[in-house]
Amino acid sequence: MSPARRLLEVMLLAAAALAAGACSSLPTAHDETPRTLACPAPGQWTVPGQAEPVNLPAVLDQTGNAQVILLGEFHDSEEDHRWQLHTLAALHGRHPDLEIGLEMLPASRQPVLDRWLAGELDDAALLDEADWFSVWGYPSRLYLPVLQFARMHQRPLHALNAEGETVRRVSREGWDALEDTDLEQVGPPAEIPQAYRDRLSAQLDNHPMPPGMDRDDYLEMFIRGQSVWDRAMAERLADAVQSADGPVVALIGRGHLDYGHGVPHQLRDLGIQRIATLLPMRDDDCPADGPPIADALFGVDGGMLDTRSSAMRLGISLQESGEGLVVSNVMEGGTGDAAGLKPGDHLRRAGGRTLHRQQDLLAMLDRQQPGTALILVIDRDGETRTIAVPHPQ
Repeated sequence: MSPARRLLEVMLLAAAALAAGACSSLPTAHDETPRTLACPAPGQWTVPGQAEPVNLPAVLDQTGNAQVILLGEFHDSEEDHRWQLHTLAALHGRHPDLEIGLEMLPASRQPVLDRWLAGELDDAALLDEADWFSVWGYPSRLYLPVLQFARMHQRPLHALNAEGETVRRVSREGWDALEDTDLEQVGPPAEIPQAYRDRLSAQLDNHPMPPGMDRDDYLEMFIRGQSVWDRAMAERLADAVQSADGPVVALIGRGHLDYGHGVPHQLRDLGIQRIATLLPMRDDDCPADGPPIADALFGVDGGMLDTRSSAMRLGISLQESGEGLVVSNVMEGGTGDAAGLKPGDHLRRAGGRTLHRQQDLLAMLDRQQPGTALILVIDRDGETRTIAVPHPQ
């Protein structure tokens, strides 16, 4: 799921409730000058404006004095996450003092990351205490290798994102919502480029409008929400730069990075000028011309290895009770509906584990592999039943 789609889902809920300068000699990703782009073949690096591929050492050389290095991703792409890990390892070889920023977690979860680095938490405790399944929700197996890399090499981790409530309130009410001191504080963003507004507007056209919502009003809500994310991550990266001994390498979705918009634009407004944006790129989404989309591109094979992964979803609503989890609603046509779940069912066990909280069930769904079935033990009308729920992928 793209950042834009994730924001649209947040906004749909809210609407329903309401009725760069780049570093060294690389081309600058925020330069709007059109130029021919050499799209990289799988396994190759290219730099906008250069016809021939470049090698990884050349990319590392040219990003050598960057304060911030941004590694883009499609959140659900296994291949993108493999590329990020390999590139991070190469950057660590060149910059052993690098630090790592994560879009996946809001800044309030920083103490959990610190305890993880200190070896006080195992994988399951990290995911549970960070509320991973609530605040992010993409499969943890896509991200744990980077977290484990950080702990192995004792490299600081920085939680970059804004709280969901902050995004919802600013989207709905405008920046004046931040006058509420109960909300985390995010500075008003620099005015975004018209090209970024145009991109966000085009993304909005691909999604249904909430009933009764004016499109222009909805677009402004969408842009404000995206800007909260961009500004919050930029501010936290800028703070990390001030104390870091090496570059801060951040893993962030491409919707916040492409064309030097989003986070890079806000970083420049905060005085961080030495920025490098590196992206994995498939041939079918590689822009053939126009302004540079990034400072360097790595070719990813868009074939059978380019697997997309999402956490298993049951399509049900739950309430926690003293007796465990109770199904309050079942989405028609969803995975749970197909398996035979019904409102009023008490979920007792999943995958052999007792369920006390929604987090317990979400953790089991996160572990579920495509092609398998999750075994649920439920109580219905005083009778205990076992239901097998196949993974839909």
